[in-house]
Amino acid sequence: MRRQFGAMGSWPVDLPTPTVVVEQELKTRGIWAFLRCFCRAVKGTPNSERIPYVFNHHTGHHYHHSPKLDIEVENDESEDRLEDVTLAVELKYLYPLLIPGCSDPEPNDPRPLQTALYPGDKPASQQQVLALLAQTIKETGENAITKAEIEEGGQKESEFWASAWIVKKAGSPEPLEKEKLLKGYTWASAEICSPKMLANDRQTRHRVQRVLKALMSKHRLVINGSCDTHCHLGRIDDQPYSLSTLKRLATILWVSEPTLRSTRDPKSPNYDNVYSWGFELVKHSRLARSLDGLEGLLTRQAVARQAHDISDRQIVRAICGQKTVSAKELAAFREIWSKTSHEELGKLLSGDTRMHRRLGFNFSAFGLEDERARTNPRTIEFRFMEGSTSIDMVLGWLTIGATIVEVSACKSDGRFEVTLGRLLQKSRESQRVTVVGQETRGERLGRDFAQLMEDLGVSHDLSRSFVEKITREN
Repeated sequence: MRRQFGAMGSWPVDLPTPTVVVEQELKTRGIWAFLRCFCRAVKGTPNSERIPYVFNHHTGHHYHHSPKLDIEVENDESEDRLEDVTLAVELKYLYPLLIPGCSDPEPNDPRPLQTALYPGDKPASQQQVLALLAQTIKETGENAITKAEIEEGGQKESEFWASAWIVKKAGSPEPLEKEKLLKGYTWASAEICSPKMLANDRQTRHRVQRVLKALMSKHRLVINGSCDTHCHLGRIDDQPYSLSTLKRLATILWVSEPTLRSTRDPKSPNYDNVYSWGFELVKHSRLARSLDGLEGLLTRQAVARQAHDISDRQIVRAICGQKTVSAKELAAFREIWSKTSHEELGKLLSGDTRMHRRLGFNFSAFGLEDERARTNPRTIEFRFMEGSTSIDMVLGWLTIGATIVEVSACKSDGRFEVTLGRLLQKSRESQRVTVVGQETRGERLGRDFAQLMEDLGVSHDLSRSFVEKITREN
């Protein structure tokens, strides 16, 4: 069996190999600390506490195989169970109403066109649109309510987060040049917010799909550069994720953000967050600001000396398995793992100005810096996906977000370590030059995104539309 494993490239061995990391253990932690690590590796302790050593003898393919260091994982105040992970989606659209007496400016659009009942009254037309959308959602068997109905009943939106689709006016969508050329329309906006649903419940996908299919077929919903799609991820009991899960999320999102944000169209008028705020974590968070000017690469020896600040074995293995690691990335990881409370971490991962408070990966609900953060659900929000009328892309984005949370919440999920290791490897190669005639920039970005999805375990069917979009738009 060991020969078979060796032939495939990874050869488990019983004893630690004399690597730089092991030597560094002896120097920095002393012989007794190393012996404790050694004994736990070879004795019959439970798998969750063992420190197995894996030697990969194929050079260049060691990014996810490295000696495990004897690191104590923090005891969380509450564990995050995968069956308790929830998701909710916010969809922002434009909605055209036909002005009475005008002809349809888009006669070839087969979807029904509603006539404005109050053509000279913008607020009334807005409420007409919201009521129409809520009614369609109800016809699918879901509960739905407009914000006006909530306020009329003297209630709060939070009372419906778990039970109903909330339909309200959207702040950012507005008609742009293309929409303004369609004479005969008066425009309203809509934000459609799903209830929180269990991410691992098979019915969740069907519920979202059924609602979106009804909305897309019965209404002329329109998206442009001012529209976007947000995904909230939390827990069914409304408690925040454990601190270690949030730290793992922050770690993997820090290095995966450029690849995930490649889904945005660089030619979109909202690419630079003109209409809705969702700036880059790696540029505008307090963490990013604290690392300004830090450059260079660290050797494996230097990484091993500093890795003890990080109390997560998978992260330590991933970074110690690299030939070199960016000094900025390792400093970011150490700063993330130095935080001792949700509030400290939330502030670190948010910006220090209002427009940068809620970044593309939004941790502000944990920082509690303003009333909105204090009253919002304790979720992390993915808020940089562009608006879409593609049901498959909306469902795909929800799956991607939920999968990243899943691999972060499960401390033994091997996908986390593999993904982080490959992202660190790609970070070193970020200056790769695309060879003209062999691979376009779009093809390279699409390939990187496809690889990330494969490492995370997201199916090709779900990721294909994103890969095609990235390749086409870049």
